[in-house]
This record gives sequence, structure tokens and C-alpha cells, in this order.
Amino acid sequence: MKPSGKFVAAMVFAATAIGMAPSAYAGGPPNDGGGGGGAPAPAATPGSCSGAGLSVTSGPVEPANTLRHVVVTFTNTSSAQCTLVGYPDANLVTAAGGVLVHVDREPASASHLLHLNPGDSATATVQSSALDVNGSGNPCPREGTLVVTAPGDSVAHTLPVALPICHATISNVD
Repeated sequence: MKPSGKFVAAMVFAATAIGMAPSAYAGGPPNDGGGGGGAPAPAATPGSCSGAGLSVTSGPVEPANTLRHVVVTFTNTSSAQCTLVGYPDANLVTAAGGVLVHVDREPASASHLLHLNPGDSATATVQSSALDVNGSGNPCPREGTLVVTAPGDSVAHTLPVALPICHATISNVD
């Protein structure tokens, strides 16, 4: 018994929704939309911006009253469109790489799904307190090097900036 077109379409949709690549239909060639009576094949969705196809850079540290902030830029260096959504992971680390402070996420109502064409960029902002957060009003006694990992990626990028380690936050990509 040959499965119906609706059944096959439902299976492809379900597999795509949970992140699995649908397997080829064994009952004949895939539907190319050319008069076979079924729906056209779904368009390929771009993958997550990551690895060697993503450049991560930073601007200079900018003072703003008792805060310091730096813009982190994520650039698609691949030859295909990719997506970014959510928050990067960020830490302030010692020269030896030990984590001094995990950078907290800024509150946001929603993250945008960004489609980056080759050469396009998205940014996130890291903000750090220059004063001790215990209320003493003293300058933050130490600085750490910023290490950032793009949303959905596992490659950490050490950036050439140092920020006070008293308290820091990062925005979602935009």
C-alpha cells in the first residue's frame, strides 16, 4: 500500500519541526511540483550562522557614566544565507582563561530571527559596571578579557577588549 501525499507531507513537516532531515521517500522520486498532484517540495531553510562561516569581532570599549560597553559584531563569511537568534554566550576571563564573571543576559521581550546573507552582520552589546556592585561606590578592582560564543554555535571567540568584572550583561543579537 502506497502512503498518501498528505501522510508524506505531514511526516516531512514533523521531521523538519523537530530538526531532523526528512528521509527520501522510497515509493518513487520526490515531488518536484511538476504535475504529480502533490505540494511542491519545501524550500531549504538556512542553517545557523556558526563555525568557520561566522566572523566575530568587537568595537572599542566605550565609557558611559559608570558603565563600559562594547558592540560585538557577527558577520556571515560563508557563501550561503544563515540565521542567528537569541543571546550569545559571554564570559570575562583571566589571562589564563579562567572565568571571572559569566555575563548575564539583558531582559528582552523577544529575540528576533535574523537571516544573514553572505557579508551581512548582526550585533549584540556587552555592558559592564565600572563600579563595585556591592554599593561601596569604589571602582571595579579587576578587568577580564571578553570571550563570546554566537547563539547556536560552540566556537568561542576571544576578543581584544578588557572590561571591568563587577557585573556585566549582554543583549540578544539584533
